[in-house]
Formats: sequence, structure tokens, C-alpha cells
Amino acid sequence: MIEIAKKEDIVIPFDKIGEKNWETETREIIQSLAEMWNDDLPEPKTDEEIKSLEDKLGAKLPDSLKLFYKTFGIAPIGEQLMDFNEIGWIKDIWAEAPEYGPDFTDGDKEVLPFLITFSDYLGNGNMFCFHRDTKEVYYFDHDDQPYLTKLFDTVDDYLKGCLIFCQTDLFKDGINQREVEQWTEEIVSGLYGQKTLKKWRY
Repeated sequence: MIEIAKKEDIVIPFDKIGEKNWETETREIIQSLAEMWNDDLPEPKTDEEIKSLEDKLGAKLPDSLKLFYKTFGIAPIGEQLMDFNEIGWIKDIWAEAPEYGPDFTDGDKEVLPFLITFSDYLGNGNMFCFHRDTKEVYYFDHDDQPYLTKLFDTVDDYLKGCLIFCQTDLFKDGINQREVEQWTEEIVSGLYGQKTLKKWRY
């Protein structure tokens, strides 16, 4: 089990999903969290379940996301990956009552038709989506215009950031959790920039 006592103990699980050792490093993080919270690990998703979801969406999932699902299922990563029955086109959320939806900017409207939700940010109404064509990851922030902001080039980058952040809970006895949180923020900021970190976490 991972125990964070210094910044160097924080595991950066992969550069890209599918590379050598990505599964081993990722599993170590996910299993450490499950052990700490006495949680059962979810079942991996099957090819049939993934194809059924893609058929429902009329779109292909990013290859790296499919591999993650087939390896770890809807795994706990600090943020809530959506169940397959919740994944959908973000534009459809307000389709029946657009008057209650956000006042999307012109820039938002350019990408809105292409975005599919797959992760719920801490249950506060904010969501992460992937772009149907480019597979880039956009953040829906219900508080601020523009409501849609591209944060990551790939799903790999988003999942990697989550897996780094969730290690904040794996601090060793005698270590201040706030210090571990600062270390994870420094790592993620180094990978993706302070602007991305601030939009995502603050």
C-alpha cells in the first residue's frame, strides 16, 4: 500500500495509458485507496458493454478510456467517473427545457454539439467531457463563462491528474495532509500548468 511521507513517494502512474507498467502503477494507487476506505474494486467493463455504450451514443470512446474501463471499470480516482447509463451528450441535458440551461457563449456553442460527459467533478454540477472527434477533454464549469474550457489534450492526461491528486488521502501517520495536497498540486501544475490547475481545482 502506498504511504506518502515525501513528495517523491507520489506515484505518477503513466505518461500514456497502454504503455509499459501503466497498469501496475495505476493498480497500486487504486488498490491503496480501496484498502484505506475498505471498498470493493469495481468489475472491469467488457467489450460488449463498451460497444453497447458506443452504439447508444453514436460515437466512439477514446481508445485510452476504453482500455481504462476494460482494466479497472468505473474505478474510484478521487472524482466520480460516470456509470455507463449516465454518460451522454452534454447538449441533451437541457434539450427539453433550454430556458433552464446555461447561457452558453458563442465559443461554447462551437464545441457544445461534440461533447460527451464521462466524469462528474465531486458532485457539484461541474463535469468533464471528451470531444467526439478530437478526443480532447473539456471542463464544464456551471459557475463561470465560458462554461466550456479545454483543459487536456487527451483523456490520459485527465486520468493521470486524478490519480495523482487522489494520493493526497494516502499520507503516512505524522505527515500533514495539507502538505501532501501541496505536493500533488505542484506535480500537476508542472505537468499541465498553473492555469489548468487553477481552473480545475479552484
